[in-house]
Amino acid sequence: MSFQYKPKSINQLKESYNRRKREGLNGFESFDDFFKWYNSKELICHYCGLKEVESQELSIKEILTSNRFPKKGIIGQGKSRAVWLEVDRINPNGSYSRENSVLCCYFCNNDKSDVFSGEMYSQFFQNRVSFLRQLLKNEKLE
Repeated sequence: MSFQYKPKSINQLKESYNRRKREGLNGFESFDDFFKWYNSKELICHYCGLKEVESQELSIKEILTSNRFPKKGIIGQGKSRAVWLEVDRINPNGSYSRENSVLCCYFCNNDKSDVFSGEMYSQFFQNRVSFLRQLLKNEKLE
């Protein structure tokens, strides 16, 4: 299967911005503010360094598969995860804003979920078992 990178469209960015606004999670001043923030970012995962083009190739070429990924290279409703980097909240309890948002790959965003803050996830990412055991050790001390 051939592959050609497709950047995220302005309409997709607007849909993403508007969805967060409807959900009451938007902290950007306006779509223009969000758009400028987005365009100022390098398209590389904040946590692991995977490039958007690499993530897109993994999903479009079905090197990795999921029910959330495109099938046969066709991007569709509910089938576009891993195609583009996702906007992640560093503090999962805060809003999406310039100060609280980073771009990250599907794999890290899915892994981080709303369980970890950005700082905690970076520590967890480096050595998962050691990090979790340290949390247990700290809990027993309290």
